[in-house]
Amino acid sequence: MKKKNWLRIVLVCAVLLFPVTVFAAQDGIRLQLGLTRNFGYGGLGKIQGNFTLKISNPPEGLREVRFYMDGELLETVDAEPFIYRFHTSEFDAGERDMYADGTLSSGTILESKHISKEFLSSDQAWGETQQIIAPLLIGTAVLSLLGVGIPLLANRNKVFVLGKYGPAGGVVCPRCELPFSRAVFSPNLLAGKLVRCPHCGKISILPRASNARLQEAESRYTQKDEPGTIRPGKGDLQKLIDESRFED
Repeated sequence: MKKKNWLRIVLVCAVLLFPVTVFAAQDGIRLQLGLTRNFGYGGLGKIQGNFTLKISNPPEGLREVRFYMDGELLETVDAEPFIYRFHTSEFDAGERDMYADGTLSSGTILESKHISKEFLSSDQAWGETQQIIAPLLIGTAVLSLLGVGIPLLANRNKVFVLGKYGPAGGVVCPRCELPFSRAVFSPNLLAGKLVRCPHCGKISILPRASNARLQEAESRYTQKDEPGTIRPGKGDLQKLIDESRFED
């Protein structure tokens, strides 16, 4: 009986005099570690440039945070904000494992999740960027050509009807000075729509013409000996563009 009492006394003293380190991560509680890009490349698990490791929403009583890279201690921070800034060039290129742990005022140690990223060199990051940008530029160029080419091709054989200009309004060709209507789906280039004259084939950027100017052009059109349309031949859009001069 006395032996049991002595064992109890020893256990109580051990608890009081020798604090036990508790890893709260075992209970599902973790530090919220995040990685923020300050400047540089980041995509598909690969990064290059200036970044910050940060503890978000630090728990009450967090006294100290230690940041690690591949198991090696990088820095110890003992006050908010609990952050560590670094540049990937400070480390060798390759796969890197980042994490942190922190100590509460009670002595409890909290762990964070691990963040794995592949560090790239400057040349590698530039190569990755080119692989992303090139398809975007090509796609933008194709869409631009389609936006310009399709309306012009669709209207190349359109017959002009005097006095009917449609919702996009009428314009006067700067070359032949005859009126025609603008297509609704012609590209709008701020200064005006990109249009092609059905009379002479000239491609121009023209704003909507006033009623007075349209009436003058209509008068010229009706005074022609043989009013009508001049349709383009079988040449493609590029030939039409090369033979025309753009005017605002």
